[in-house]
Amino acid sequence: MKRSPSPTLARLLTGALTALTLAAGGAQAVTFGGLNVTPRGPQNLNLETGATDLPQGGTATDSRGGVKLTAARMQLQPGQRLSAQDATITTRQGGTLKAAQVTYDLKAGTVTATGGVTYNDARFTDLSAPSMTLNVKSGFVTARGGVKAAKPAMTGAALAFDPSTMQAMLAGPYRVNQGTLRADTAAPAGRLLLVFSARSVVRATEDPDSSNRNRFEPYLK
Repeated sequence: MKRSPSPTLARLLTGALTALTLAAGGAQAVTFGGLNVTPRGPQNLNLETGATDLPQGGTATDSRGGVKLTAARMQLQPGQRLSAQDATITTRQGGTLKAAQVTYDLKAGTVTATGGVTYNDARFTDLSAPSMTLNVKSGFVTARGGVKAAKPAMTGAALAFDPSTMQAMLAGPYRVNQGTLRADTAAPAGRLLLVFSARSVVRATEDPDSSNRNRFEPYLK
């Protein structure tokens, strides 16, 4: 009488067959939590966890949020998150963010980047911080843990930028020295509101009104 394979062996055989099938499928786009993901190479599915590893990376596009992510390697956890290494993100507003590690939280609608993080757009040149977060719905970009930028020339504890209004708020202690703009404070509670027009800061205030404070503070926490 023929014996059926053990459950463990059956899982291994099924997993191997699934991996081979996914690899043979080439770079076919798949839908993942509202993202359109195009792998560069094979897709390795873990049948026990449901996670998929893309060892050669690929591209993930959020057409609704206007975000495009390319990475050297990706991991997909259904309904939860997309993790990526050596990633570049472009936003609808024209920003480019690069980082060693990126996590796209599908439920929260946030993209968090760590490890050599840099951000550039028409307003900021070489903005860097240990950690940056992109809120996909609002478009806000937040940098935390010690912020530096070449233009405007600044340092600060944290920065939140709203591309829809071209305004940014810098959290103290901070120092800004760009053209005629000079401001600094050693106070952690200090806040500097920057207003951009085109590529330049046209106005700055160290006493933002309550409406602007209330709009930016949630992103600076």
